[in-house]
Formats: sequence, C-alpha cells, structure tokens
Amino acid sequence: MRTRRKFSDEFKREAVRLATQPGMTATAVARDLGLERSVLRRWMLNAEEGRTDLTPGRPLKSD
Repeated sequence: MRTRRKFSDEFKREAVRLATQPGMTATAVARDLGLERSVLRRWMLNAEEGRTDLTPGRPLKSD
C-alpha cells in the first residue's frame, strides 16, 4: 500500500511559480521536485482557472 504524500500550500505555490517561469516546463519542474507531472499539472490548472489563490501566505484550497 502506497502512502499518500502531503505537500504544504507554500510548496505547491512555489512549484506552480517555477513551472510557469519562461523556459521552464512542468515536466522538468516535476522531475526536479520528485513529483508526478500530473500532480503539478493539476495544481497549475487549478491556479489558471482561478480555483486557487496563489498569494503567498494564503491557503491554496478553494471554498
């Protein structure tokens, strides 16, 4: 049985910020951070669709 990893909102926010930098790809950032690409893409899509708040210090979970 696999244990589900938990990531802090700050970690998610930083991962999305890195993946959206010019010259960076979600695949490369996910690999560097030890994430599945699909997890990072989900975080990025939530941010793009406005379902999460990327303001530092605010929770990422949408209400």
